[in-house]
Amino acid sequence: MSVPKPKVQKSFFDTDMCIANLFRESDCYRIFNEKILPVLWSKRDTLVSLYCEDNGRPAIEPVIALGVTLLQFMEKCPDRQAADSARLHLGWKFALGLEIDDEPFHYSSLSNFRKRLTESEAQRVGFDAILEALREAGLVRKNRRQRLDSTHVLGNVSKMSRLERVRETIRLFLVQVNKWGIEDSLPGWKEYFERYCESDVQWHRLDKPTLAQKAEQAGADARALIRWLRSRPTEVRQHEKAMLLERVFLEQYDMDNGAPARRKRERSGTVQYPHDPEAQWSTKDTSAAKSWVGYKVQVSETVSDSDEPKKKGEPTEQFITEITTTEAIASDLDGMERNLQAQDEHHKELPEELYTDAGYVTDDTMAAAEEEGRELIGPARPPGNPKKLFDTTMFDIDVAERKAVCPAGHPNRQCSLINDKHKDSVYYRFEWGSLCDECELQKQCTRRKDGRRHVSVGVHHEVLQKRRREMETEEFKQKMHRRNAIEGTISEFARAGGRRTRYRGLAKTTLANYFQGAAMNIGRWIRLEQHKTFKTVLQAG
Repeated sequence: MSVPKPKVQKSFFDTDMCIANLFRESDCYRIFNEKILPVLWSKRDTLVSLYCEDNGRPAIEPVIALGVTLLQFMEKCPDRQAADSARLHLGWKFALGLEIDDEPFHYSSLSNFRKRLTESEAQRVGFDAILEALREAGLVRKNRRQRLDSTHVLGNVSKMSRLERVRETIRLFLVQVNKWGIEDSLPGWKEYFERYCESDVQWHRLDKPTLAQKAEQAGADARALIRWLRSRPTEVRQHEKAMLLERVFLEQYDMDNGAPARRKRERSGTVQYPHDPEAQWSTKDTSAAKSWVGYKVQVSETVSDSDEPKKKGEPTEQFITEITTTEAIASDLDGMERNLQAQDEHHKELPEELYTDAGYVTDDTMAAAEEEGRELIGPARPPGNPKKLFDTTMFDIDVAERKAVCPAGHPNRQCSLINDKHKDSVYYRFEWGSLCDECELQKQCTRRKDGRRHVSVGVHHEVLQKRRREMETEEFKQKMHRRNAIEGTISEFARAGGRRTRYRGLAKTTLANYFQGAAMNIGRWIRLEQHKTFKTVLQAG
């Protein structure tokens, strides 16, 4: 599609001329028109580059499409309602600078616009535009304090059993074969189609032996289809539905004596819903109540230089600086690294101080931050001690000198550097050898059969020990108060629609989260402007 030519002259039907007096200075639509709309128009060249210059019928003005999408996320409305609001809602028309009699657009134009952003990897264009404007307005300062936290995002998926996933994957593949028109070359096509595309199985009425039989049948059929794929052209073998079939088969079945046997347990990262293979199962702990299928998002925002609490009714002056969407099984450490990398790549900055919870604080992350001239501020996790024995905090360890003193006062006899390739970790192991044999504290120190204690610590253990001592000070406890407000931001993100994605796939969910972050920043900017107006009115009165 081509890009429409921008209007260079206003008419009598322009909202700025005929209905501007309906919106007060503190009205959110006026503030959007005055503060946000010019920012969006400044990004028109970037948006135009996503279209053909002169090929096909003109599309909806991309700046208007971007503005409508932002308003859509701010007011939590679907595409159909957003298109109607742009046509009938005077507030939306004024905010977007439209004319009263502007030609309406079909709601599918919004979906096509988002698709264009996703395919061009321009998901963050709106978010970055608003953040740059906030910096120019002096509301976001570079290289200052930030806080970071994560939350889960539920996928747009249905709950399916393992057998249902396999059968649905086979069905999707058979539908694709039918679209290709090559079903005549597939042996047993009619049986496959009847078994997976036309059957209406009432799963709740089937007993365990029947379900086991169907699982065995599905595995055999999936293997036969994969074998048939081996003789097909490359474009058929590498189609997403064909690759999904092979992936699900390998995740759910083992080859036992030449026949597929269903795995007893699923591994991490398996397909949970064939219509969205990127949505993964994850959990915050061993509790099933805290598990979900979907994605994870890392949210970072600015922190005030002042520790003075806000008065009641005062809006926040903090804004979201990055919102990074990851796979559900990605760790918080990986998410933090991606978040900081995105900030450095797109805005050439890293926060001097980053406030987090214990999930982000390790000896390695604190040492890496120190090397980069930053400070990672958060509580360190206590050492694991399930048997209530002496933990590593009871040992006086000097990694640089390779020395350690146990609670009984004995220095170590051996120190080894262990490079564990299986766990991808490097650590030091301190041993006391025969000194443990006659030690009076042996039962409080170890439960090993040989009665000898080993202590393993990371390469940067001293940094971790220093943080654990800092945690006991009142100064550190006061510092950690600066992190608390991120919980409110996470709650705002969830309540604004971020808890459950409306789209499928990591790329589309990333797009939605960037729009959600931009909408939250706009909302905070608008509330700040409204508060300034109210203060001016009160002072004048």
